[in-house]
Amino acid sequence: MKRIGVVTGTRAEYGYLRPLLYAISNEPTLELRVYASGMHLLKEYGDSIKEIERDGFEIIRRIDMGSKAMLDEHDLPISIGTGIIGFADVFAEEKPDLVIVFGDRIEPFSAAIASTTMNIPVAHIAGGEIGLGDIDHVMRHAISKLSHLHFVQTEESRHRLIKLGEEDWRIHNVGSLTLDTILNTELRSREELSKRYNFEFGKFILIAYHPVSTEWEHAEKQMSLVLDSVVEVALESNLQIVITYPNDYPGGTSIVDVTKSYSDRAFIQVFKNLSHIDYISLMKLCDVYIGNSSSGLIEAPSLGVPYVCIGTRQKGRERARNVLDVDYDKDEITTALRKALHDAKFLKDVAKRESPYGDGKASQRIIEVLKHTSFDDRLLRKKMTY
Repeated sequence: MKRIGVVTGTRAEYGYLRPLLYAISNEPTLELRVYASGMHLLKEYGDSIKEIERDGFEIIRRIDMGSKAMLDEHDLPISIGTGIIGFADVFAEEKPDLVIVFGDRIEPFSAAIASTTMNIPVAHIAGGEIGLGDIDHVMRHAISKLSHLHFVQTEESRHRLIKLGEEDWRIHNVGSLTLDTILNTELRSREELSKRYNFEFGKFILIAYHPVSTEWEHAEKQMSLVLDSVVEVALESNLQIVITYPNDYPGGTSIVDVTKSYSDRAFIQVFKNLSHIDYISLMKLCDVYIGNSSSGLIEAPSLGVPYVCIGTRQKGRERARNVLDVDYDKDEITTALRKALHDAKFLKDVAKRESPYGDGKASQRIIEVLKHTSFDDRLLRKKMTY
């Protein structure tokens, strides 16, 4: 039996990994080992580790990378260093046969460094993508170069990894794991969510805005601009506003402070933490999704939801027809919101639900690769093709 360690550091990332964790658990040739870190351990961001436990997964080890949200860029390398030490200790005891990491944050980066330098192969999910406005895409490529197997979400990402010198046989285009949930799970109804959260959800705009690591000092100003713009359109269209908390990167606490200053209005509902199913359900039900989260690019198209994408954080990522890109400008934001609400031609394109991110069978494809790949010297010894 192959021992498969899976690293998760945030509520959003766990939502992506969830169908894969179930698939590994149900495969008799694989043993699942869940390692939780990062935001999962921070109570001020909703204590999301409880969601993992509610889903029935045993958390084998918790790796603390800092007991508070990061306040500035100095905290990032300290957290990474702390994480490398923590993951190294865990891997020395656990001796996983392979470690799976997802995306571009500091938790998978720390885990990949520890694992690779200990001669434990790494499988990276969602490599090969770019987001030119943020430091995360640099870490994403670094993780890919540290990894031995690649499970990419699109064909464009596969070609990008080949250009980075990765061998073709290591790269598997499986699609996005989150579409496994969207296309194969019954999402919650408006009535179920209203009862669950004691808030009568009507027609609403959903906001998910995160700090940009290269612009973190402007996070407060940016979030104020976003909320001023959304409130203006919501009031004229008689819409509610639902806001989810940001990630814990520098600037996140400023976004939270601005959010709290708006939260006493009756038509605004704020959530520290949502289960992935509830989050996706709210996205499906909303009239417009707005912010700078990759969810608007990956999940929203398959849900038929228009997305107003603000600023630089997702610059360079692949897009479907549901996306309206805007700068940090109130007129641009309000104009895009009105188009997303009322433009019949645009909404007709959104309703086609076209997406470059797969067909909802990613976890099945990953399991087949894990079952049939030998975790041997050939896998560990990487060749650069350039």
